[in-house]
Amino acid sequence: MVMLNYIHEKIAGLDKKDFYKYLIVFLGILVLLIVFIMYQYSSVASSLKKQIRNINSLREDVRVVLSKYEQIQKQRKAVDEILSEEEDFNIVGYFNDVVNQLNLNGNKKEERSSQVDREDNYRESVINVTFVDMNMKQLCELLNVIESKARIFTKELEITKSKKSPTIEVNLTIATLSPKSAIPE
Repeated sequence: MVMLNYIHEKIAGLDKKDFYKYLIVFLGILVLLIVFIMYQYSSVASSLKKQIRNINSLREDVRVVLSKYEQIQKQRKAVDEILSEEEDFNIVGYFNDVVNQLNLNGNKKEERSSQVDREDNYRESVINVTFVDMNMKQLCELLNVIESKARIFTKELEITKSKKSPTIEVNLTIATLSPKSAIPE
């Protein structure tokens, strides 16, 4: 209360010219203070909005990654179920049975098989076969039989026209997976 009385006496003791001068200085300082507060508020709000946009973008990226992870887990589960159905599956024997069934032994020129350990706890068994003097019907039948077996997948298919006759030459690479733990080293 004493402070207010002191300020009131000082203001009452000023002449009009000094009073207006002090009033303008006070209002100027007040306006500058308000402008500074508004600037700080808008810059902080802008910064926070930018951070929110970045966080939302990262959340969307995480959502996509989690969605892909769930799909991969479902696919891995499906693969494991298929692999568990036939634990002693031999792709070379199966493929030779298919070739015999379709009478393609005379067309088979070269066959190579290999196994590759993958980083995802599976071993991939691969067969690369070259057929000569085939027609499209034979190739379609072969691919249909191979694709009907869920355990086998086609990795590569290269078809070229034969230089000697109106037939085709086919390079086919098929593969299957086996769990590493089920295969003795």
